[in-house]
Amino acid sequence: MLARRGLCKDILLLLGIMLCMGSAGLRAQEESAEEKQYREDYDRTQKLVAISDPVKRADQLIIFIKERPNSKLIDYAQAHLFQVLDSLVKSENVQPLLTLSDRFIKLRPRVGETYYFYGSGLKMERKFPEAMDALAKCYVLRNRISTKAKEFLEYIYKGQHQGSLVGLDKIIKKAQDEIGK
Repeated sequence: MLARRGLCKDILLLLGIMLCMGSAGLRAQEESAEEKQYREDYDRTQKLVAISDPVKRADQLIIFIKERPNSKLIDYAQAHLFQVLDSLVKSENVQPLLTLSDRFIKLRPRVGETYYFYGSGLKMERKFPEAMDALAKCYVLRNRISTKAKEFLEYIYKGQHQGSLVGLDKIIKKAQDEIGK
């Protein structure tokens, strides 16, 4: 009888160990699925940032961000997109700058930096009211270039209003209302 109790305890212990191992195996499978997705995203973004044509690269990065909105590499892809937009500003390549910026604003309207690039392109096109609206949105959305956006906004505004900043607050208020802040 004692041997039987010992055998039952051993069987229960083995069953407990097997259950623990089974649940650990499920967790390992879940982690590996997450790791697999990360690896796929990583490989894809590496191919995208290697594209030599900056406009095509930016286009593909926008597609990636749209298709994989929860990827852990969104910030990485977005940073590369901003590098392309910045290079388009510096080279004064307006049409792709406006097109790509507009597409990304429609995709992620709360990413303030994009409004800066869009406003820069609009200024190059001499569309001053629209440029000021975009720069005000960049400023209102508080991001790493908000201060730069406000300075650029003030520069354009002064140029359009004989050096005065009177009324600039209305543009900023309008941007706040449109953004919902």
